[in-house]
Amino acid sequence: MRSEERRELYGAWAERWPSDAAELLDGYSGAWWIGGSWAIDVATGRRREHGDLDIVIPRSELSLLRGWLGGKWQLWSTFQGALKPLLPHDSDVLPIGTTSIWLRHSAYGQWEYEVLLDPSDSESWRFRRDTAVTMPLEDALATVDGIRFAKPQIVLAYAAAEHADVAWLDEALPSLDAEARAWLAERLADDHPWRARLT
Repeated sequence: MRSEERRELYGAWAERWPSDAAELLDGYSGAWWIGGSWAIDVATGRRREHGDLDIVIPRSELSLLRGWLGGKWQLWSTFQGALKPLLPHDSDVLPIGTTSIWLRHSAYGQWEYEVLLDPSDSESWRFRRDTAVTMPLEDALATVDGIRFAKPQIVLAYAAAEHADVAWLDEALPSLDAEARAWLAERLADDHPWRARLT
């Protein structure tokens, strides 16, 4: 679903920056980092408009995040194209297929953050599409201005299933060293259009 279609169906998103996420989570004891296009921009030095800000946390730490937010936010689970409120008295058992949580203060306000639920933990990164693929969490992240971002090859490994256009890869390619290119190529199907650009 394109961003304008999503906005028309579910409502608008507030403009948020990584520094906003850092302020929201200042003092939070759980693991978190920024993914998506913001992570690509940090790696490439590019600045553009973003439809939302993706905060990534280990799925196992959802209850910790909920405690930190302390009832000041509405949490909605997203699954199979649907949204369902995660009410304060609800358990952390989410609908099957839930991959993220959307945050807003109320129905009268805009969505502010998307929290992606990752199979990683505080020490090891795990690829959501194949959890047998792991690496130390610190190797999967880069810290810029005190904020941790997913490295571009991590973001591209997730995006590869949705972005067949080689031009999307071109933006991030200069920031990938030989090891990162080889790692990303291993995550792609043999006939993926990005493969030729990585070898």
